[in-house]
Amino acid sequence: MPGSARTITGGSVIVYLAVGLRSRLRAHAAETGRSHTQIVFDALNDAHPRLAELTGGPPGGTARDGLFVAQRSGRRHHGEDRVQVSIRPNPANLAVIDGLAGRHTAGNRSALIAAALDAYLPDPMKGLAG
Repeated sequence: MPGSARTITGGSVIVYLAVGLRSRLRAHAAETGRSHTQIVFDALNDAHPRLAELTGGPPGGTARDGLFVAQRSGRRHHGEDRVQVSIRPNPANLAVIDGLAGRHTAGNRSALIAAALDAYLPDPMKGLAG
């Protein structure tokens, strides 16, 4: 079970997103008539060339610390509460997501999907601070 996402019975996958990002996802789904799964695929397709940059992962490979693959420290600090969001990729598409997560976020599906969605979905709050 990779990262901070889990697969549940029936092919659903739970990912954890910031409350504000989940709100943007819901608004985009209502606006476009697309499912959360379709929007996640759209976001990953759009962000694919920039995933290393967006996730802070190593470009073109795995960072090493001497003999060992570099690991992030245990607990992450999140500025906003996280909530569960369910998507339903078929097994082939889940394998693609897991491959991307393995390359860019040490296997963390939620971090991968959150980075792609954040870059893809419009943020009405950006640009308001003055």
